[in-house]
Formats: sequence, structure tokens, C-alpha cells
Amino acid sequence: MKRVYWDYTLGDNPGVQFPDEIVQDPKKFRAGYSSRYDHAKCPAWKKWTENCWVVTQPFDIGMKCDTKSGKLGTDLTQKAYDAYFHVGENWLAGTYPEIQLKLSYMLWTNEKDVWVEQIPHPLLSRVGFELIPATFPISHWQRPLVVGLKILDTDQNLMLKAGTPLYYFRLYSKKSDPDFIIERKAPPEEWYKMNKQTHILREFAPFRSWDIIKQRLSNGGKCPIKWK
Repeated sequence: MKRVYWDYTLGDNPGVQFPDEIVQDPKKFRAGYSSRYDHAKCPAWKKWTENCWVVTQPFDIGMKCDTKSGKLGTDLTQKAYDAYFHVGENWLAGTYPEIQLKLSYMLWTNEKDVWVEQIPHPLLSRVGFELIPATFPISHWQRPLVVGLKILDTDQNLMLKAGTPLYYFRLYSKKSDPDFIIERKAPPEEWYKMNKQTHILREFAPFRSWDIIKQRLSNGGKCPIKWK
């Protein structure tokens, strides 16, 4: 059994959070899942879902992507919009507009060889969005899970309601086949220091991150953080 810790923050600064009644803890994929489905009895499905959790939207947001004006309108105040949304310079360059919700989940661990996979939840597409997936080793790379989205339904009013599933995250190891347990616990100061370095690297050398990850993975599995 491997233990992974989690916490979250809103916006760019650590410790900015809602009251506990607003944000749901990540929910185990199979919690409350109907066992009457035939596929719920499948060993392959059970294996894939056993270390998988769901993250949900904490509050209602109405928004509209106006492709003619090139603007994203929401029903948030400007201060809340600035804290919760990141819209890059090239957000309209692709087939679908691309935005980011700054609901950041930090996953960290003292264990070796722990990876996280961020996976689109199919129900999100029903309300006009698609998650941009990712995977990386949390044992070696200190960055949060953020909510990168494609807006599938443009030029119409969309509502992302509280409780809407945003994505799954799945924990796994490449050299073993463990079970995982998650526990809420704020990251240590050293995690934030390494995360800040990751952010600076992304700004100055945005395509070097994966090279550093591979270098750390080849370094005998040693984590760069000296945990206290």
C-alpha cells in the first residue's frame, strides 16, 4: 500500500481555499457505483478503477465564449474571474478555444515510483467542455493538477454547475502494482519551492520539463526533495 497526500488551492497562491462545506474531497471512482452493470463485474474494469478518484467543480459558473469578439464572458466578478481563470495569448488558435481553471490539486508523496494520470470525465462533455489529459511522476515532479479545458460549444451560454465531474485522477506505479490510499495534508514548504522552480522553468524554457523528469527518473529513482 502506497500513501499519497493531497490538498488544493484556488488561483496562484497556496492556502487560498473555500470553506470545507463547498469543496468535495476527491471521491473514489467506485464509491456509489451501481454493481448491477455487467461491466462492474469485470476484473479488468475493477483493476483500472481501484486507484482512481473523481474531482468535481466546487461552485456554479455560467460562461460564454464569443468567438467574434474573442472574449470569454462569465457571471463571476472581475476579481473572482482573475483568480479562477487563465486564458493564454493563443487560446483561440486551435479548433476549439482553450482555457484553464485555476483549481489546483497538489498530490505529493514520500513513496518512490508514483505517477498520476489525469483523465477526462465523459460527463463533462455533456455540458460543453473537454479536459486536456496529462500524466507525470509525482515522486519526481512537483506541480499541481490544473483544469485545462477545450470549450466544445462556443457562442452559447454554458453552465458548469457545482458537483459536475471535472476529471478522474488515477495513481499508478511503473515498476510494481500497489494499491494506493489518499489523505488530505498540505504539502511541505520544500514542495512549494520546487513547484515555483517548475513554474519559472515553464516560463523561460517551456519544453525542458520532460527532459528534467527523465533525468530524475534515471537517477536511481531518487526524489529531489529531502523530506523532513
